[in-house]
Amino acid sequence: MGLATTSVSKATAGRTWQSLVGGARSPAAGRSKIWLDGKRPITLDRSAKQIGAPQAWRQGLTGAGVTVAVLDSGYDATHPDLKDVVTRSRNFSDEPDVTDGIGHGTHVASIVAGAGERYRGVAPGAKIALGKVGGEYASESAILAGMEWAAAEVEAKIINMSIGGPDTPGIDPLEHAVNTLSARTGALFVIAAGNDGAPGSVSSPGSADAALTVGAVDGSDRMAEFSSRGPRLGDHAIKPEVTAPGVGIMAAAAQGTADGPYVGQHRRSDRPPRLRGRIALPAGWFLQRREPRWPRRSRPASQASDSRTAVPVR
Repeated sequence: MGLATTSVSKATAGRTWQSLVGGARSPAAGRSKIWLDGKRPITLDRSAKQIGAPQAWRQGLTGAGVTVAVLDSGYDATHPDLKDVVTRSRNFSDEPDVTDGIGHGTHVASIVAGAGERYRGVAPGAKIALGKVGGEYASESAILAGMEWAAAEVEAKIINMSIGGPDTPGIDPLEHAVNTLSARTGALFVIAAGNDGAPGSVSSPGSADAALTVGAVDGSDRMAEFSSRGPRLGDHAIKPEVTAPGVGIMAAAAQGTADGPYVGQHRRSDRPPRLRGRIALPAGWFLQRREPRWPRRSRPASQASDSRTAVPVR
């Protein structure tokens, strides 16, 4: 991706900075930009019935043969709905292992491909490669490492990221990674639009050109009030491209994060922003394509056929 990360102690920060910029106001030769390693909040999906998944299942379209990478807060390996579903995992965070301490990654993985009878994932035949990139927050360097792993090593053709932070004009490292890895590997990054609600509030890296960015609707197909709207900051490009259910979704709960094995995630105004996580996962690709490829020219037809809620958001 043409990126490099490093850790610097406070004691050596001054000397390191001098070595990078040489006393100038811009980076030394060979370095186009320098970014601080920021933190991004982990930012769920709803009823399979609402997006027409049961009809697809009856046609034998379950996502079998597809590996979906989920970059999130880890997962609960003891949950029965995820047994034999998560086939690969790796920890990129500062935490000791892939255990999900906040419940978000478990919930997301269950929505994608959970094997439960009552709360079945939208693509119950798919397998998951789970990359833990953080807890309540994820460092950008951990996210970048997880993205490279998912696209290049796992070779997942669908990569879900319910992660976002404020967008800025220009291309930041996460946006660069989405664009570069998509072009290099053919992976489709499906990324939540964000939870800020206001026009022009789509978060990064969902703001990347190559990302399929997803807003949220409620059970009545109305735009969720918290869901970030377009257009994209800077050039006013249309984002998000599609919407899908993202309010009040029941799915697997990680051990110690809820009173039972399942929990319904829904927005409450008194919750901190980092816990208002939402993803709206367009399940059509999992269900309809066993070996997906994602040229940009194919998106309009795909968007039109995902579900009755997957409409462009202006």
